Amino acid sequence: MQYPDGVVICNQCSLNGVSTQAQADQIAEEMRFALASVGLKLNSTQTPVFLCGRDELNGASHHNFHDNHPILGVTRTNTTHSRGEILARNFDCILIQINLPEEHFRTVMIHELTHAWFFYNYFLDLPLKVEEGMCVLMEYIWLKNLDTKDAEFRRKQIALTPDPIYGDGFREAREALRLMPLSKLLSYIKEKKKFPTRWAAFFY
Repeated sequence: MQYPDGVVICNQCSLNGVSTQAQADQIAEEMRFALASVGLKLNSTQTPVFLCGRDELNGASHHNFHDNHPILGVTRTNTTHSRGEILARNFDCILIQINLPEEHFRTVMIHELTHAWFFYNYFLDLPLKVEEGMCVLMEYIWLKNLDTKDAEFRRKQIALTPDPIYGDGFREAREALRLMPLSKLLSYIKEKKKFPTRWAAFFY
């Protein structure tokens, strides 16, 4: 099935596509709880979610490394600077591709909510590979709890992608998680703005 914005989804997957705002809001709340269960609590922070088409997602993205795969989610934030100082920081919203199959929608949601967590917890100026790698790691952790063929496919896709930002970032994040607990890893990343080496993790 091809939708007006050009997105093509197989007929079977389209049967459980997320196409209404009510569905998106419910899933967003459930994925906030899923993220909180591993220690990334958003508490009462505002993370409004809106469904949109491909053109709006492309327009909202500030990155140029999406050439090889479509943008499915964007977290929009605004930061005002003056003379190198931060004057204001505001969370706008999360945009996610409409009509995605529910399980895929949930992985995109947890990815974008991780971006929101970084924003609200003042993880400033993280390298793209570090932040995106951690967001993909949260996807992977959630998918490991699912016993479906789609989840298995997505785990393999995440683990094997050659993408230098998402793929390499994920693999470095997963290796870092083997060196220290998640809470300690997040503290290290906030302070050092990079993933730890084995020796750095030992002495941290």
